[in-house]
Amino acid sequence: MTRYMDIKALRLTIQQMHAVTLLIGLLVLCGCSNNLHNNIDCNQPLNPSWVDLGQITQDIQILTSDKFAGRKTASAESVYSQQFLSQRFSEIGLIPWQQEYQHSFEYSSLFSTTTGVNMVGVIPSKNLSTRWRVVMAHYDHLGQQGSKIYHGADDNASGVSGLLAIAKQWQISGLDDVNLMIVATDAEETGLHGSYALVEQIEQTPGMEIELAMNLDMIGHPSKPRAIYVEGENNFNQFATIRQQLSQQHKLCIRLSYVQREGPNIKRMNWLNASDHYPFHKAGLPWIYFGVPPHNKYHTPQDKIDTVNIAFIATVTEIAYSFLTRTDLTTTREQSRFGKNQATFK
Repeated sequence: MTRYMDIKALRLTIQQMHAVTLLIGLLVLCGCSNNLHNNIDCNQPLNPSWVDLGQITQDIQILTSDKFAGRKTASAESVYSQQFLSQRFSEIGLIPWQQEYQHSFEYSSLFSTTTGVNMVGVIPSKNLSTRWRVVMAHYDHLGQQGSKIYHGADDNASGVSGLLAIAKQWQISGLDDVNLMIVATDAEETGLHGSYALVEQIEQTPGMEIELAMNLDMIGHPSKPRAIYVEGENNFNQFATIRQQLSQQHKLCIRLSYVQREGPNIKRMNWLNASDHYPFHKAGLPWIYFGVPPHNKYHTPQDKIDTVNIAFIATVTEIAYSFLTRTDLTTTREQSRFGKNQATFK
């Protein structure tokens, strides 16, 4: 998750005190039953059904190893990451998009220009179709500062491991009439540059009707009570029903917003522009984001594999896949920047 995410602190005025006192009271009352959500025990044991826990663990171990040294964009360690992802894409059977897995782009910062590389593979639909669904997770992180390596296990080796598991499962049970694009984006940490480049490249490619863009960013460090947070629910009709179905099916709580009280302030997480789904939002395309709130390991050298929950990653991955493969999705977005009607897809 990018370090530039917007967290809005709302200063309390005297006029607001009554409303806030009421809100705090409600939060306290909710805390008594906070482990329950839609009749789901948020802290019950997780039991993912098809995700290979060993493969998830191995992918995260490799991406967070000292050799990869935090996967900073445009570093030698970023090249190692690209080589690893190329190997995994090939193992899964992903076809290079436009004849290449590696899609480079440039962005400027201060007085320099940096080259990033998105990794893109596709699974064509079995039946000829212009319908596309996109799943993405950024693979870059903060690199190394002196002797300190920012391993980025949750941010975002967790999302990349889920991305790869989804790609493998789509080969088995994906939608026959939908093309799937799998993207490991680069330069998310420095300003979502990889995602902006991806949207621009898609825009320039004829015959791509983007039905859904899914972003996995930090899915490995659950909050208490345990839950995965979702943003983008306003892009889809009947999302409350879908959310309840997914939560009950996978036995994991799914929450829509994160509010934190710190002393006299209330902080509400604004996830809209916090990660790679934002360029898709600006393009008018339907998107959904899965992630967890920042935690005490976030953007520190302590974000290591032994601090993430592998079963949680697997369960979130299965929830994301269940959403990705739904045939009853309808979007509230009527028109995208690409000029195609995005109102319904089945």
